[in-house]
Amino acid sequence: MDPTPRAYANEAERRYRLRRLDDLLEALERLNLADARALPAAVRERLEKEGIVIEPAVTFSRLIELVWTQQERYLIDLKADRRKAPRRAGEGLASRRILDTFLGRLTAAQRRRRGTVD
Repeated sequence: MDPTPRAYANEAERRYRLRRLDDLLEALERLNLADARALPAAVRERLEKEGIVIEPAVTFSRLIELVWTQQERYLIDLKADRRKAPRRAGEGLASRRILDTFLGRLTAAQRRRRGTVD
């Protein structure tokens, strides 16, 4: 497995890789639930293509964990991806208003308009 923190060149590739790994997870989960005894050749080939080393007598549960580990390379780091500024003008202001309204916060002007001055 490639230890680089960012294992994709662009967003389309990242999504493509995640879909392929999701397909592998689904196949492994179905095999595990069916109490399969052997790993089908097609699944083995796909695992190896993804760089997952298959040891002798490996369990389906362990293979699922290995696929999860592989998926982590393609997940977005929300802290690193967090935008420093809103996408559109006024977006930050609108979202703050919505949050304030949801939380029941009113500005002094809003309280005056509603007649609920402290």
